[in-house]
Amino acid sequence: MSFNARPAVIAFTVMTIVACLHAGETSQENTNLVIGLLVPPEEPSAASLRDGATLGVEQANQSTGTHVSLVIRGRAGQWGADGVEAARMVTDDGALGLIAPPDGAATHLVLQVSGRTAVPVISLCADSSVSQTGVPWMVRIVPRTVDEAKILFAGIHASHWIAVIPDGRAGREVARDLKEAATNNGCVIEKMIEVNLSFTNTARLCKQILANQPDAVLLWLDAANAGKLAKALRAAGFTGTFAGPSRLQAAEFAGAAGDAMEGLQVPGPIFEKDVMTVFQNFTSTFRTRFGHEPDPTAAAACDAAALLIHVLRQTGDRPAHEAFPLRFSLGGATGILAFDSQGNRKLKLQLLEAHGGQFVPNAPKANP
Repeated sequence: MSFNARPAVIAFTVMTIVACLHAGETSQENTNLVIGLLVPPEEPSAASLRDGATLGVEQANQSTGTHVSLVIRGRAGQWGADGVEAARMVTDDGALGLIAPPDGAATHLVLQVSGRTAVPVISLCADSSVSQTGVPWMVRIVPRTVDEAKILFAGIHASHWIAVIPDGRAGREVARDLKEAATNNGCVIEKMIEVNLSFTNTARLCKQILANQPDAVLLWLDAANAGKLAKALRAAGFTGTFAGPSRLQAAEFAGAAGDAMEGLQVPGPIFEKDVMTVFQNFTSTFRTRFGHEPDPTAAAACDAAALLIHVLRQTGDRPAHEAFPLRFSLGGATGILAFDSQGNRKLKLQLLEAHGGQFVPNAPKANP
């Protein structure tokens, strides 16, 4: 989806955003660095986003450099509400950089604001379309859906693939990326089953999936719903392989899936020794700060905040967008933070499998 080719309803939203920008041209002066995090209330990983970004800011404030403040906005409502909130973080709160959530629609609205204000964006959305918007001062902190799916197709030996994806726009983006990954690996997804994330008739959904006699099911849903469906499918007699995105390494999946989590296969970063130390320090600090284990979304949000702060501190009085494309690399909780010229994350991935509640490397294969 191109940056200029937007539906009419989004175009109306952009006009509202531009009006907000003109109304807020006299934004308050601030001696702090302010960064903004957009979290739509319906975002399944909202808590992880908030906690991860909060920790990233707190750790940055323990080091030398300009003090950093985190502003979190996002609200439900008519089309464009999240876009207006993103604009307000820039105009009213004085945010010099924005973190966009995993939700694709919300991320595109943030990029609409970014394209008109030159405020850098760090995105947690895995849709390939995010790096096709034409906004040059954006990077994606998470691997693309295509990259994660490639690892699964390359490492899992299955003949009959079924993918369960969200309905609506999110599902269309996922479907396109999964099909591309499957084609590149000589695989075929025999059926894409779209589900509403508030689905209640699990038995009917299981019957629909099992009617296709799959030996591998891609659970490309949020962690809680993916876990719920995995448990139901096992109870219905499915004995094949479950696979999905890295975000399924979450307590919400484990709690909903129970024993069905065993054998789940997901992609994960390959950590060098020094980066493993960074990850372990992050995990320990997060556990102490919030009282529970972090998931991949929390780690990505922490890295997003740390990266954005690094860019803002390094550019100083210069416009931050002039630092893009980013040509440096940093060690982060999710691995080395390095990006290509389009802002896509350059990250080596491996196949992980759940055993006894832990995810361990399944095979030595990794993407180039």
